[in-house]
Amino acid sequence: MGRDNQPSEYLKHFLNSQISLFDDCSWMIWRKSVSSTEKSNGENSNADKKILLQKNIGSVEDLLEEFDCQWKTYVKHSYITSQQSSYIKMIKDQADEHETIVVHMDFAENHTLLAQNEIMQAHWTNQQATLFTVHIKTAKEKHHSLIIISDYLAHDVEFVHTAQSIISDYVQSIYPTVKRLNYVSDGAPQHFKNNKSILNLTYHQVDFGIPASWSFSATAHGKGAV
Repeated sequence: MGRDNQPSEYLKHFLNSQISLFDDCSWMIWRKSVSSTEKSNGENSNADKKILLQKNIGSVEDLLEEFDCQWKTYVKHSYITSQQSSYIKMIKDQADEHETIVVHMDFAENHTLLAQNEIMQAHWTNQQATLFTVHIKTAKEKHHSLIIISDYLAHDVEFVHTAQSIISDYVQSIYPTVKRLNYVSDGAPQHFKNNKSILNLTYHQVDFGIPASWSFSATAHGKGAV
């Protein structure tokens, strides 16, 4: 399919004599929900809207138009995802304990702490712990895996900065000749990809004694390495 062709033109070739562009059809699509209050007031705020799988009913032609509307966004997102995945793979393959060590980090879901043979009342008051996973690539076939466990439950910039302090100390204690760290993470704005984290990154050498860079995966495609 050519770069400038719309997907509808390609899909029309699969329609046979029994299917018309005007036939009724239905399809499912993920969309932000709109409350009845917003509809009546004509509001268009995106705040606190849930993403729901919604059923759409229309003609075959309407469905093809939906493909065309989504196409540019999909192609751009697919390209960014592919390029960033290739880049992250490349820097991991080039990791060197004397040059740049790659640190892939991510939050896991908070872990619920369960006591053996707990009483019924304790079931509703279980404590939790934050699990922060770290994969350290020092060579093509050499790596370390860490997990930071904390009773600080907020997944925020402060936690990440503290984790970077622990990671930096650990790496430099084992590889004192390393020259740089390259962090890899998803682009979650609440704790990774935001102005505070980037500001902290500019002070990384001052705070932890080693310069660092940061590579983010494409939106919604970041996965922890551990």
